[in-house]
Amino acid sequence: MTAAVSAAKISSSRLIVCYAAILGTLPYLTLKASWVTGGSLGLRDPSFADSELMLFANLLTAGMDVVAVLLALAFTYSWGRRIPAPLVLFPIWIGTGLLAPIVLNLPVIVADLTKPQPADLPLENWVWAVVYGGFAWQGILLLTAFVLYARDRWWFVVTGTARPGTIGVAGTLGGTAALVSAIGHSIWAFGSGGMSARGQDVVIAVLGVLAVIALATVTRGRFWPRLVLVWTGAGAMAGSGAWGLFSAFTMGSADRVPVLAVQVLGGVLLMTSVLRRLPHPA
Repeated sequence: MTAAVSAAKISSSRLIVCYAAILGTLPYLTLKASWVTGGSLGLRDPSFADSELMLFANLLTAGMDVVAVLLALAFTYSWGRRIPAPLVLFPIWIGTGLLAPIVLNLPVIVADLTKPQPADLPLENWVWAVVYGGFAWQGILLLTAFVLYARDRWWFVVTGTARPGTIGVAGTLGGTAALVSAIGHSIWAFGSGGMSARGQDVVIAVLGVLAVIALATVTRGRFWPRLVLVWTGAGAMAGSGAWGLFSAFTMGSADRVPVLAVQVLGGVLLMTSVLRRLPHPA
């Protein structure tokens, strides 16, 4: 009876957001399932997915999308509010960091995809559209579901003011790391590489700088808008930095490792600093 009452309280709009977010994971999971099981869906060169490294990478990224499905459900149904906060907040923070830059960079990605693609790429042209379109879809809907969930579970963060204090050593070091990272990404944005990748560098640099500004002014005005900026900017630093490190080590390209390592550490420190200023429930 209690379960039925709880289910009845879920608004239709939240259910739509939940299952639309899940729907957005299916094309990507279909591709990954094909490649992991030896299929050639979307592959010009089937040997591209044959190595142990690619098997691991495909399983890892497919697992990340499965986590996105579980998060969408947790953000919608009542049992999700009983999950310990760190088990919910950490994956959605990293998810925000991976997906928000793609959403913000989407116009550049679309423009890049409309250009003729090299014929020697191992993937069919439509795969890129499916992958990035799915990520943008998930980013918008999964983060919408999280906002609705957070508003209900941690309402006092939205209505409260910042806890007294300073940004501390963590905030100072994190801000410095963010600026170093922003300089690195700005240099990469004007270097070689595809238009989408360079646009992504610009987005990550800007988000990091905005996070620093938000943290530095956290006691001025309402707290939650600054929390959103730090959450997104620090998440972009940590999430994209961690993925960049994985790519650098697995692809044998170590030139970006120092900046990416500083970036990940800076994202963690910025987030640690702002969490110390969270309002208490009344």
